[in-house]
Amino acid sequence: MKKYLQKLMFIAGAAVLTVLGGCSVEEMERLLGLDMPKEALFMLSFHREVEYPRGNLKSEMSLVMPHGRRRVVERYPMMSSHYIVDIAAKPVPGRPGFYRLFLRPDQKGRMMWMQMSVLARNEPIAIMLDGIYFGEFKSIAVTEGTEKWVELPLDVDGARAQQIVKYANDNYRFFNGGSREDSRELFPEE
Repeated sequence: MKKYLQKLMFIAGAAVLTVLGGCSVEEMERLLGLDMPKEALFMLSFHREVEYPRGNLKSEMSLVMPHGRRRVVERYPMMSSHYIVDIAAKPVPGRPGFYRLFLRPDQKGRMMWMQMSVLARNEPIAIMLDGIYFGEFKSIAVTEGTEKWVELPLDVDGARAQQIVKYANDNYRFFNGGSREDSRELFPEE
């Protein structure tokens, strides 16, 4: 009961500060941790190709690729926005308007990325953005699982890169119920 009253007093005090201090409702929700996203937007997922499709609708999915080609991939991703805490974009030298994405996975995500980078050395991994084919890549280097940031070896146009970066932490919070992380080290010195 005492904790309930303390929380109620905190909310009442915050409401008074909002009115007197001129905070917006969004700022107040963020302050109280009530700004949980309602849905995942611009969600990335990474899928292996199925070499010998069996038509199993529970474990396989057919993708429509550019130029009308079809490709069968595993329905369940090897890695997704569930495990990506944050994403940053860096301009691609010599290609104005295109960006390289750098992902900051959590611990489980780092292990998943390490496993995927080993497999992607020999086969392409399909990238889906909100369930639609987005691109593919083969790993440039195998990660050790200790990296804070991993590079997605795919050039992304500026508009989509901006949206992916904008919603990355919200997606992580949506899937994991976590709190917002405001401080981040974009590109650590190497």
